[in-house]
Amino acid sequence: MIPVLRCLMIMSATLTTPAAQADSIEFSGYVGADLSYFPNTGLYPGQLADLQYSLVLAPEINWQSDSGDTQVNILAFGRIESADTKRQHLDLREGYIHHEFDDFTALIGINKVFWGVAESRRLVDIINQVDQLEYTDNDARLGQPMLTISTDQDWGALSGFLMTGFRKLEFAGTEGRLRLPYPVLDTAVFSHRSREKAKDYALRYYNSFGDFDLGLSTFNGTSREAVLKLVGGNSFQPNYSRITQTGLDLQYTGDATLLKLEAISRSGDNFKHFEAMVAGLEYTIYQIADTGSDLGLIAEYNYDNRGANAPLTIFQKDAFVGGRWVANDSEDTSAILGMLIDLDDGTRSFQGEFKRRLGNGLSLNLQFRALGYSNPANAQHGFRRDDFLAVSLKHFF
Repeated sequence: MIPVLRCLMIMSATLTTPAAQADSIEFSGYVGADLSYFPNTGLYPGQLADLQYSLVLAPEINWQSDSGDTQVNILAFGRIESADTKRQHLDLREGYIHHEFDDFTALIGINKVFWGVAESRRLVDIINQVDQLEYTDNDARLGQPMLTISTDQDWGALSGFLMTGFRKLEFAGTEGRLRLPYPVLDTAVFSHRSREKAKDYALRYYNSFGDFDLGLSTFNGTSREAVLKLVGGNSFQPNYSRITQTGLDLQYTGDATLLKLEAISRSGDNFKHFEAMVAGLEYTIYQIADTGSDLGLIAEYNYDNRGANAPLTIFQKDAFVGGRWVANDSEDTSAILGMLIDLDDGTRSFQGEFKRRLGNGLSLNLQFRALGYSNPANAQHGFRRDDFLAVSLKHFF
C-alpha cells in the first residue's frame, strides 16, 4: 500500500497548489440511511435482530485542470451498522490521478473498473474485489491500487493494468445475516509467496463492429474468489490461488433486442482448468399501452464446469428470467424483477429492486431477495432463512 499512500500524498499536494485552486474543484457525494428487515430468525447461533439499520456516507472530490488533460478523483465510502460490527467499514473506492497524453492516457492510484454485459452474473469482471459486506448492492466493489495505460485508436481501445495491494474478501460476522455456518478467519493462505503484495497483470481490447460490441481480456494474478477450507472444525480459512484467465464479452444491439455473451477460461495453481459462460437476450417493448414506459424481458443461461477444488459457485447450470421496467419520467423511476433457477436441483431464488428520485437531491431504493425453494445440496441452502426487504434513502449533494 506504500505506492498508494504516496499517490494520495501527491494528490493532496496537487489539490492545495495555487494552480489547482484556480482550476475546477467539485465536491459531491451522498449520505444515506438503510433499513433491512429479515422476517425469519437467523439459522445460526449469534445472529442478531430481524430489523437492522445503518448510516452510509460517500463523499467525492474531483479536480480537473483548465486544459482538461489532468484529473484527480477521490471517492470514499463508509458504513456504520447497528447489528454486525464486521459490516462497519471504511473504504477508498477511488483515489487516482488521470492524465491524457497525445496518443494514450495514464492513471495511477485506486480505481474501479467494470467489464461485462450480462445481467445475472459478472463473469469477466475481475479487476476489482467484490464488497460482500454490501449485500444489498450487487455492483459494490472495493477500490484496487493500479497503474493503467490506455489508448483509443481506429483499430479499437487497448488498456493495460499493473496492480498490487490485493484486497481480501470480507465476510459477515457472527452477529450478521447472510453469513456462513462458521466464522471466517482474517488470516488467509496464498499460493504466491508475496501474498497481498504479489503483482497482478491484465490486458483488455475493446471495439465496435457495426451492431456488435466486442471485449477481449486476459488476467494473471491472485484470484478474486477464495476457497474456504474448514480448520479446527469451527472456522473457515480463505485460500487464494494464482490464476490465469482469458475472457470474452460480446453484445449485439438491434432495434429492440440485445444479445449478450460472457465467457471465460481459467486455470489456477490449486485447481483444474475450467470454462464458464453466461448467454442471453433482452427484448424491450417500448411505450407500453401508450404510457411512455418501457418493459425489457430478460432471459439468460449460466454454465460453469469448475471442479471440486475451485472456489464454490451457484451458477453451474442455471437459468435467469426477469423483467426491467423503466418509466421514462423526470424522477428516473425504474424496477427490475428476476428469478434464478438451478436446472439440476430446482433451487429457485427471487430478487427485485425499485428506484425513484424524490426531488431535492433525495432518492428511494427498495429491494428484496427471497429463496423460494432450496435443495439441501445447493450452496444457497445455508441462506434459506435470510430472505430480506431493504429500504434505502439517500441525499445527494
